[in-house]
Amino acid sequence: MVSEKTINELINQDGEIFVTIALPTHKKGEESKQDPIRFKNLLNEAGRKLEGKISGNGNIEKLLQPARELLEKPLYWSHLDRGLAVYITENSFRVYKLPYSVKEQVFVNDHFLITPLLPMTSMDGIFNLLTVSRQKLRLLQCTRNDVTDITPDNISTSVDDYLEIDPEKQLQFHSGSKGQKAVYFGHNANEEDKMIVVEQYLREVENEITPILNQTQNPLILIGLAENVNLYRKINSYNRLLDSDIQTHPDELSEKTLRDKAWDIIKDHFLADMYRSLENYSESSKEMYSNNLGEIVEATVMGKSNTIFIAKDEQKWGFYDEENHTVQYSNNGNNDDVELLNWLSITGFKRGSKVYMLPKDEMPTHSTVAAEFRF
Repeated sequence: MVSEKTINELINQDGEIFVTIALPTHKKGEESKQDPIRFKNLLNEAGRKLEGKISGNGNIEKLLQPARELLEKPLYWSHLDRGLAVYITENSFRVYKLPYSVKEQVFVNDHFLITPLLPMTSMDGIFNLLTVSRQKLRLLQCTRNDVTDITPDNISTSVDDYLEIDPEKQLQFHSGSKGQKAVYFGHNANEEDKMIVVEQYLREVENEITPILNQTQNPLILIGLAENVNLYRKINSYNRLLDSDIQTHPDELSEKTLRDKAWDIIKDHFLADMYRSLENYSESSKEMYSNNLGEIVEATVMGKSNTIFIAKDEQKWGFYDEENHTVQYSNNGNNDDVELLNWLSITGFKRGSKVYMLPKDEMPTHSTVAAEFRF
């Protein structure tokens, strides 16, 4: 799971040489077979960039060895998402699977390239939703713009299937009776008896999906009729189940519609600060905001930037001249140039700014960068 804590750990990582490798990947299909080949090529590119920065080819290979070991794990490459970000120093090695595509690149400097991860803390973080249904239960993994059905193959997705697999489950015990009287879930069963069976069905579902959710710790939203949602809440043990839910009949709703409904909750709960800052930006006086990169960099270095917005998939190369307090630009990332939007993000985090990454068409004034100042 990528969070602001993750970003801060990468920013404050000890080391002299920092290698970042970003790679767009594929979940399946012929293109997915090319992912390890392309990753190998990027490792070779990293090796070339490290020449002159590290003495001896042996030391370069030692640094890159943990990443090269991924090439020896075929199963790893068959379980990717849409992007991969790899971070390497002399003392650390981190890999993040991302639910969105990233620009293919290798960055070697005295700091990491954190921008591939920023959408996870802004607009494209992962969340899960569960349709609590007696007839069409689904577990979905979502981002703002994507949705994937990750319902485990080994669970029943309806009460009927659940009972059909093991007819003995049709004999349940009435939880409210003193003598545990057996009741039969059939056409003559009353609603109370039916709910006993539904509860047992949902308990088995919860037992299967909670270990899966615990692996990622993504927030979970429930969608379903009130009686089913409330019943699931009673038996739930997952600690990131949101208090807000969507009470509607979900069976006929498409995955996209379900995701969109859940997104409204996610943005209210987790992105409230960002939307408040966007609103403040539009209402602030001109002295309190800017979309000029040089001005924003200087203000951020001085601790003036309260909130920084950066456009996704944009890059600006150059460096900050500390002596003259100016930004020097270049056309590409040669020599000691840095990616300025990434450098600005790191500086912002260090100075206590909020940093968000948005699609270009949602940026204030549709600019590449924007900031709201504290003073």
